Amino acid sequence: MPLTQLVDGFRDAVVVVIGGKGGIGREVVRMSADMGARVVAASASMTGDPTSLKAVAPGKVAECAVNLHDTTSIRALTEGVKVAFGRIDVLVNAAGITKQVPLKELDALTDDIIDLVMISNARAPLALIREMRPLLEAGRDPVFVQVSSVAACTGIGSSIAYVGAKAAMDAMMVSLAKVLAPRIRVVSVAPSALRTSFVTGRGEEFFQATIKATPMERLATPAEVATAILSAARLLTATTGTVLYVDGGRHL
Repeated sequence: MPLTQLVDGFRDAVVVVIGGKGGIGREVVRMSADMGARVVAASASMTGDPTSLKAVAPGKVAECAVNLHDTTSIRALTEGVKVAFGRIDVLVNAAGITKQVPLKELDALTDDIIDLVMISNARAPLALIREMRPLLEAGRDPVFVQVSSVAACTGIGSSIAYVGAKAAMDAMMVSLAKVLAPRIRVVSVAPSALRTSFVTGRGEEFFQATIKATPMERLATPAEVATAILSAARLLTATTGTVLYVDGGRHL
């Protein structure tokens, strides 16, 4: 039954994945398309005019550019999706930026880094859901899934600014769950460190230390995080305003 429910939930669904080129986002795009969704993958590193989006067939992906730091760009993407599809069923934000600054090195945490990380991981997702809310309200069993981080819980991450930004977004997701109910569900999915290029400068020593500090003694994979995102979207239909940890128990 759960597998049937998952596939049926994505068949012909309109899925918009922000950060569709990253390790997690790429897996969400692939899995959604494999189950027959009509997928829009958007990223700052992609090309393509969002206002020229065309409706794609089930199982296909359309790519376009978006800059979450620029509300005008978010609105252009929203309008492009509206014209092409008229709705969003599943909105996933896997985009974000961070800079590695050791927690104790406060002097290295410049205003520019703080602003970049806070805008990318807190302001941008809030602006995104604000602009795309009408399309979600028109959707089929609509849900917004935000990729968070175990850093919001542990206080340990790439920088204190990143910890704070993710914690802020988790708190806002609780408010959004109340405001957008009963029509739209919202869920945060929080991984620990992954073997991706998201944070530069992390060597094998870092990963081994993380594994040692993790109860399951291993790292999660991007595919496992993507599976949690898809499950939150279509299987956990009574779940909203909460954080799902996909971290091997790192948050404990």
